[in-house]
Amino acid sequence: MDPAVWEVFRELPGIVERRRFLCDREKIINRPSKEQLAKLSSLPLPDKGRSIEGVIKDVEEILSYRYNIGHPKFFSFIPAPVSPLSWLGDVISTAFNNYAGSSESGAGICATEDSIIRYVAEKFGLPPSAGGQFVSGASIASLTALTVARDQILDGDMRQKGVAYVTDETHFCISKALRITGLLDHQIRTVPRNAKFQMDTDHLRRAIIEDLQSGLKPYLVVATSGTTGTGSIDPLNEIGDIVREYKMWMHVDAAYGGSVAFCKSHRRLLKGLGRADSIAWDPHKWLLQTLGCSVVLFKEKSHPPESFAMTAHFLRDFDHGLQNPWNYGIELSRPARHMRLWFSLQVLGMDMIDRMISRGLDLATLVERKLRKREDWEIVSPSTLAILNFRFKPKGMNEEDANEINSFVSKELAAQDVAVIFTTCLDGAVCLRMCTINPRTTNDDIQEVVEALDLNARAISKRFSDSKPVFHN
Repeated sequence: MDPAVWEVFRELPGIVERRRFLCDREKIINRPSKEQLAKLSSLPLPDKGRSIEGVIKDVEEILSYRYNIGHPKFFSFIPAPVSPLSWLGDVISTAFNNYAGSSESGAGICATEDSIIRYVAEKFGLPPSAGGQFVSGASIASLTALTVARDQILDGDMRQKGVAYVTDETHFCISKALRITGLLDHQIRTVPRNAKFQMDTDHLRRAIIEDLQSGLKPYLVVATSGTTGTGSIDPLNEIGDIVREYKMWMHVDAAYGGSVAFCKSHRRLLKGLGRADSIAWDPHKWLLQTLGCSVVLFKEKSHPPESFAMTAHFLRDFDHGLQNPWNYGIELSRPARHMRLWFSLQVLGMDMIDRMISRGLDLATLVERKLRKREDWEIVSPSTLAILNFRFKPKGMNEEDANEINSFVSKELAAQDVAVIFTTCLDGAVCLRMCTINPRTTNDDIQEVVEALDLNARAISKRFSDSKPVFHN
């Protein structure tokens, strides 16, 4: 390798300092102009190398056009505030480029991955027989889990009759995974939910009975612990009872909400999580990790190898008696994804994680309390797992106008660079949705955002009323 390449490390202090200084000062949404985008897309791959300084300058521009999802006033989707410890741990691990597919070739990293898996499994209420591995995200975690569910419950001849049960709050990555594992649309049931946006277990039981009477094979219920839309937690114990009664598989998408297991004051919210046969969880959502840090867990670690164990002539020198990660999931070429989390938790400690999660929950409660004190604001779904849905709707305003006004409020806040609060639609009502998990968000930030919401909503509402005779009932 050209020794000049090592000059890049002289640039690192400047890069780190710029990130530290600019992180919360950059625009929350920075969109490139057509000209800027055209310039970037036309950058050629040179025949001869360029200076590191010039390339770094281009990289920083490329990365600057984005949604700043780590900003303290970015409240949309599931924000991703990241600790510098995470990317430092990732950089160090990547520098070694250890192979994490085999306990023989990466003994140290496989041992530490297993230690985190065992710790998380215990916190989730799984038995000592549990196991799992780190993957890139909840999509792959769920695909891995649902592949194992299919193989454990459905014999080959029954796959065409298998039925899976979800709700309209279930994340769409589950539908993708079900289709990849072979299900067709008519094999996926959408179970009605209750007023709390949870799976209605009475409807679930009736749907299972009807499918059994039709000669079908109910085999899977996908519950959610922290839906993206409302933060709702499905009734895990009730679902667990039904699943056991009908000898089915219970998968829990805890990609977002699973992190509450590390908060002593609120982990009770996840009661029943340990009854799951498989769980997907994303540390990169609420545990300050860079993207690409996710976990799939199984109640019985003996199950995944029955779907994924493999061998090949070029692996004949490996010890196949070891617990090799390549037998527990889809990937053969595996990076040490867990090291960023291990590094972060070693430095921060779990007490800090506890306080950080509690802070996010408290912030959502604070927003709700402030909005309830203001006239003309409705809480559509109360703060649950740091997610809150609300809207501006003065008395007498019709639904169509309310929907349009709340959409405009969202766009106006983003245009003013005050906050990013995108909308969602719950039972036909366009709502403003906030997820408040960034520990750098202050009470003053919340006060500023609530005031901006109210000010913009009233100004936009006045424009509507001025352009129409009256609001229609």
